[in-house]
Amino acid sequence: MNINKIDISRFQQNSSFYNRLQFLLTVKSFDLAAIRKRYIKSRKNNTSERVGSVERRKVTEGGIVQLEIDNGSVKNHQILARVPEPRGVDSHKGKIALSSENKVYIISGNEVKEFSDPWFSYIHTVNFERSGQNALLVSSSGYDAIFEYDLDTLSKNYEWFAWENGFSHGLDPKTGKKFYLTRRKDVYQQHKSQGEECIYINDPDSQVLPTAKRAAFINSVVYDSINEQEIIATFFHEGAVYSINKETNQAVLKLDGLKSPHGGQRSAGGFIGTSTASGMVVNGNIENKIMYLFHSLPGKPDSLGDLEWLQNSIVVDNNIITIDSNRNSFVIFNPEKKLIDIVPFDPNWAIQDMIISDPSHAQLSLIKEIGNR
Repeated sequence: MNINKIDISRFQQNSSFYNRLQFLLTVKSFDLAAIRKRYIKSRKNNTSERVGSVERRKVTEGGIVQLEIDNGSVKNHQILARVPEPRGVDSHKGKIALSSENKVYIISGNEVKEFSDPWFSYIHTVNFERSGQNALLVSSSGYDAIFEYDLDTLSKNYEWFAWENGFSHGLDPKTGKKFYLTRRKDVYQQHKSQGEECIYINDPDSQVLPTAKRAAFINSVVYDSINEQEIIATFFHEGAVYSINKETNQAVLKLDGLKSPHGGQRSAGGFIGTSTASGMVVNGNIENKIMYLFHSLPGKPDSLGDLEWLQNSIVVDNNIITIDSNRNSFVIFNPEKKLIDIVPFDPNWAIQDMIISDPSHAQLSLIKEIGNR
């Protein structure tokens, strides 16, 4: 295996290597300090390698934010809507998709369509199909599931559950003991007859899985830009990026060695993923990786020690833009030119995801309408 580690703190500081950026952001909470406190507590309580909440917590209020970065600083930001824990955001050909906990909103033309499913829980991402089929991928992280919806009919035309495709093991975060997860009664009975611990989820409206107890915790899904019959997914607990074939349902490992990753996607070097907890963006494949290290960047509070929290990254004009939640900044860097800019944002914001988008006045009004529902 070939690994090339690059310390991006050695890049030259510059605010002119990228153009003015207009973002649409999901902020899952306006109380970032509370999330940090909860995360540190969960690390202390867990005896297993699984991280994340160990009990169901109350859903908090977040928001949809429009923001501009120009010449190294944030300008003209506004909170468009306040909704329960928004995470997913995408736009394509005049349409905008947004998620809020267990709902998806589609803004198209002069209307907002809304849909949900009993198996939607802690939706993390939404992603439009780019080939004109008018479909949308949804990652239901709370139940280790992926869904595809036909947007013309708002009907489900594909689903993939990790529990039924080779990823059925959960871990008790307090004891480290392994158990199985299933939504099928026959599978549950089979495990019990063999003396194996198994959690049977048959009523998703009333049963929940905290982060630490999930099997894979699939927190981002996108269509493969080369072949849209393939879905690229990040598996938080596996620390990996997989490609899932929609015809065979087979998951193939594409990028590993990550820690609590987000945002897996196709890249020029193979695949790219944000290794959230280890503080790096990784580009490549299983055999060859380039790791862009954030550890030496300034701006992180001393109280956080060696903890890193890179929420997500996107690629824009050969630049990588990363949400650095522990430094409360957008980190924009160009690997080829070795240039970097660190742009602070509101320290109370727990930004979940971002897209480059400049919504029309009509779309802005409809986003605001979502907040009033």
